[in-house]
Amino acid sequence: MNRLRSGVNRAVLVCAGLPLAAAGITLGVPEVVGHDRMPSWWPVAASGTVWVDRDALARWREHGWWAPVVVTALAAALLLCLGWCVLQVRSGRVRALPLYGDGLTLDGAALTRAVARSTRSVPGVTQVRVRLLGRPGRLRVRMHLVLAPDASPAAVLSHISTHTLPEAREAVAPRQLNTEIRIRVHRHPHQRVN
Repeated sequence: MNRLRSGVNRAVLVCAGLPLAAAGITLGVPEVVGHDRMPSWWPVAASGTVWVDRDALARWREHGWWAPVVVTALAAALLLCLGWCVLQVRSGRVRALPLYGDGLTLDGAALTRAVARSTRSVPGVTQVRVRLLGRPGRLRVRMHLVLAPDASPAAVLSHISTHTLPEAREAVAPRQLNTEIRIRVHRHPHQRVN
């Protein structure tokens, strides 16, 4: 997930969560603690009251603009929430890549498996995770590598850039394929001395 999408998700959660949490606390605490134990400044509704009584609702309905505005606002909020949920489901992975030919496609999972298999054969690499991200016009391979403690990161990167990545770039040509590699070194377990 990119930083912009992550930031938007957090902003939406905060903007939706804070008012809902405040309303829940305002309404729920007096019910749990008891109306008589609440401080005098706490907003407490009298028992048996409703948020909007029939007279107030009738006054609002007298205005011709009220019902269309409320329905439009609720429909817009629903559509925004549904659109946001659909964007969350989209993972950004490339499932199939159309090739130049009559209906030919390259399976994104097959390409990532081939890149992972080739990378796993590099001396010093213990674990590999590969993802093909982006759109067909802007492809990106994200690789997470775990190296053995005695492996040389420079040698591993050199081998990947001269053997593995040229094969992947040839498979998606003439498209450009950018690469992001994250490396972690597997540490020796600590030995205790008694």
